[in-house]
Amino acid sequence: MKMKNFPVFVFPVSLEFYLNARHTHKQLLTVYNPYDFSVNFKVLCTSPNKFTVIDPEGIIAPQSCIDIVVRYTQPSITHCNTTEKFRITMFDRNTQQALGKRDVPTKLIEGEPSNTNPESLGDNFHPLATKAAPIRPSEEHSRVICNHPLHHREQQPINVVAVAVSICCIAALLLPTQPEQVVKSQWPEWLHIGSNLKLVFAFVLGLVSMLVLRP
Repeated sequence: MKMKNFPVFVFPVSLEFYLNARHTHKQLLTVYNPYDFSVNFKVLCTSPNKFTVIDPEGIIAPQSCIDIVVRYTQPSITHCNTTEKFRITMFDRNTQQALGKRDVPTKLIEGEPSNTNPESLGDNFHPLATKAAPIRPSEEHSRVICNHPLHHREQQPINVVAVAVSICCIAALLLPTQPEQVVKSQWPEWLHIGSNLKLVFAFVLGLVSMLVLRP
């Protein structure tokens, strides 16, 4: 039955074992199934006598992955620099038709890895120096304002004139209105103001309140 040539995703794409670094003799191969259906997988090797693979066959659920443990069981100087291969093949669970395959080359290297960190085998990474970017004066000022939004408002002086005008407007609105002549008032007649004048005081009070209470 012809293979469908579905892409098979495996990480890492190659394996490197080091003769004098025992922690490299056990590594992981991760096989991914990005498809919406379950698949069967099978692992083959060109030199099965040199390796031990835990669970070389199994099922991968849809949009999942599985880790395969690979051990180099016969590290020897005579096996160094010889390229071997693992082949991971995926099958349709219902028809057992081969969907795709991926070959992963592997090699035993004499010596030790240049980077002894087991988490980054085969790579030589170095830390990067961190340097804070210079802050322009305008940017620094804007950051201070953002971090303290009430700082500028708390330092504003109280507008004495606005407060005085507000008090006068409130007092004027509390005075009796001229048409209220039915009952004799205790206030003298010159303190009786018209309704139109009261509307003016109310309008001024509103403007002053907006000026004083604005954020």
